[in-house]
Order: sequence, then structure tokens, then C-alpha cells
Amino acid sequence: MKNDPEIFELEIEKLAFGGNGIAKLGEENFVFFVKGALPNEKVKAKITSVNKSYAKGEVVEIIEPSKERIKPFCPIYNACGSCQIQYCNYDYLIKQKTLILKDIFHNLVEEDKIYDVIKSPNDKCYRHKIQYPAQETKNSKRVLLGYYKENSHDLTNIKFCPLQPEISNKIAAFIRENYHLGCYNEKNDKGLLKNILLRITSDNQQIFLTLVLNLPERKYKKIENDILDFSKKITKEFKEIKGVFVNFNPHKQNKILSDITLKVLGEDSIVETLKKGDKKRSYNIGATSFFQVNPLSSVNLFEVVASQIKENSTILDAYGGVGAIGIWVSDKASKITLVEENKEATQKAQENFKLNNIKNFEILTGDAKKHFIDFEKEKKEFDYIILDPPRSGCEKEGLLAISKIAKNIIYVSCNPQTLRRDMLLLIKEGFKPKFVQGVDLFPYTYHIEAVAAFEKN
Repeated sequence: MKNDPEIFELEIEKLAFGGNGIAKLGEENFVFFVKGALPNEKVKAKITSVNKSYAKGEVVEIIEPSKERIKPFCPIYNACGSCQIQYCNYDYLIKQKTLILKDIFHNLVEEDKIYDVIKSPNDKCYRHKIQYPAQETKNSKRVLLGYYKENSHDLTNIKFCPLQPEISNKIAAFIRENYHLGCYNEKNDKGLLKNILLRITSDNQQIFLTLVLNLPERKYKKIENDILDFSKKITKEFKEIKGVFVNFNPHKQNKILSDITLKVLGEDSIVETLKKGDKKRSYNIGATSFFQVNPLSSVNLFEVVASQIKENSTILDAYGGVGAIGIWVSDKASKITLVEENKEATQKAQENFKLNNIKNFEILTGDAKKHFIDFEKEKKEFDYIILDPPRSGCEKEGLLAISKIAKNIIYVSCNPQTLRRDMLLLIKEGFKPKFVQGVDLFPYTYHIEAVAAFEKN
């Protein structure tokens, strides 16, 4: 292989996690990961990088297209990096995500126990949390809001996104026309508005707007009245906006939010209500609370978890956030213990248990791993431990402690690859994986949420 860019003719075998097509070439079956390709296609691909074991490339010509290939439904799909796979129909993408899970968990879980990915109830307008970086044009100072192009910090100004509720497009348009306090320029680290965040309930009737400012809290007084005036103006225009907040993030970093958020006006919480048949749960959500981006699809996820829990069980809801999963399964619990590091989230969780008239709970604030180790020292056991860790998965020390205090583990993962890593450790510690169930929370992206259930041998 040469390091200079070259064009290769390749036949795509399957999709990898991340959305790239996989092809093999030559007697040594050298592996290519090809962006923009689908299984059973013959393509010409330009190689963008090479190492000893594989190469990366991108499609420059489709010689023989898949019958599943479609024209992307978003007119600016190629200029926006917020979704990766709009060039095949949704049902086919679901099949591919199922096959990806079968590849990842091959030889760890019986193939017929890796179930088909559950489709999202909506494959459009499903994103109910929107985070737009803000910029402005150099000369006219026109406000730009949108997503970065893939692998860049070049902002695409998005006036319409088909994966978001229509009201989010209208609010963004209003901000472009009516916000005049300046936007952040990361090149010189100057300017005020870094990001806007919208949290929208699934019925589109309640919205929180957060303005992320390149400003320390101590300097807020200088612009407080200007921010208040703008907030009054936008809430008058959109009755659905129940509160406006500012988050102070004067740090030059990729992290969008700092730990300091201040309410400008409005309510402290909006209420998300989720239903499945006769079952209904309500959740108070704060401006910066973590809650599933696709609330209707999250019900399918919660139901998979609930289906594994027997009546009258002791449950530990780890990394429990505002109590989303724990509250959904609380009717199966003799007692439920929620552990969460974020103080704002645990305050909301406290409200949410009471909002749903649940009394058999306790909430522990602090690092989950330390609580696991303390439980092990106390020889405390739980019938079920629900794990919903961050993308990086569980820390080894914490997972080892969990293996000593759990009879059953239900692991909810937003990253199947770290789930596989943690699954290997749990198997070593005497747990048997019963199944893996994929749930699609992010249609037309490569993301796959997966639930794995384990029982102690």
C-alpha cells in the first residue's frame, strides 16, 4: 500500500459500527473502511489514510448501487455532520444495525439471542434536545446557528432540520433575526454566544432555552438587562418556551456546558410524560438535565429493562440521572436505590419519585464507583442492578464491585463496543449474558443503543 491518495475499486461486504462500509482486497484480504458505501455495492473509493492493518476511504463513484440506496431527504445532508446515513431507507438501516450488533457480540452471546433492533416510533422530528453552536459572519455580523460539517469546525447554517420538531427551526430563525449581542469566535476566543440549547418535551408544548455564554458569572451584571430583554421578547413570541437560562462557559474547550447555570426567567422545570398502554410516568426536567433525546423511542428501551425484572425486587439504578429508568420500573421494586453523581439530577430525581407517588426509594449522590465499593464492603446485595453508564462504559474497579453485589445485571449502553469490553469482564466474574437487544434512538445515524441482560451462574 502507498501512503499517497489512490483510487481503488472495491466491493462492499457489510457495514461497520460507525457507518462505514467494509471491503477486502487482495490475497491478504486487506481491509478498507469506506465512508458513504452500502453492502453489496461496487464503488470507487479514494483512500484518505492507511496504516498496517487497514485503510480508510470515501466513495468517489458508485459503479453498482445497492437497491436500498435512496436520495437523502435533507437538502443539505452533504454539508451537515449531524447524521451520517441518509442514503438508504430506514427499514434497511435497522437491519444493518442488527447485523452490526451480531458482529460485535459474536462468540459472546448466542446469535439467536441478539435480537432485531427495535425501530423508533418516529424516524423524523425525533430529536427533542438540540445543541447548536453559534457564529456570526465577519462583515455583516449575521448570526449563524447549525451543526459543524463532519470532522471540522466549519459551521453549516441550518434553517430546517427534518430530524427535529418544526418549532425548533422557528425558534432558531427568531434568534438569528433578534439576537444582537455577538457570537463567539473560537479563533480569537472572543464574542459572547457560544451555543444555544433547546430541550423540548415530546408533545412540543414545553421548551427550555439555554444560552451558553463565553463569560464568567461575575461579569454577567454588565449584560444582564440585555439578556433579560431578549428573553422576554422570545418568550412572548413562543408561548411554548417556559424558561430561559444562561450557562457560563468562558473556557476554551469542547465541553459545551459548564457547571454554572442561571435562570433568567420562567419555570424551574418542564414536565415530560411518557406512556405505554395504561402505564404513564412523568418527569421534571431541568434546563441542563440529561434525558433521552428521543423520548418516544426511550419508552421501548425502558420496557426492555422492565421486562427482565421480577415483582417485589430490590433494584439499584446506577448512573440514574433524573430517575428516568428507575421510575419506569419502580412498580416492580420492593425498594429502589438510585445513584447519581450530578447534584442537580438527584434533586430532580427526588422530585420525580414524589411526582409519580413512589415511596419505596432512596437516592445517593456521588461517584457511582465509590458507592459500588461501599456496598461490597457492607455485603449488600441487589436482585437487579441497572447500569446506564456514559459512553466510556464502567470503570473496571466499579464493575468488579458490582459483580459481587448483583444477582442480575441489566446494562444499558450507548456504545456497544464498550459494552462488549465490560461484558468480557462480567463473563469472567461469573455472569452469563442472556441476550442483547438493540433499540434505535437515533434514526439515520450510526448510533445504536443496546440493552444486555446478565444473570449470575
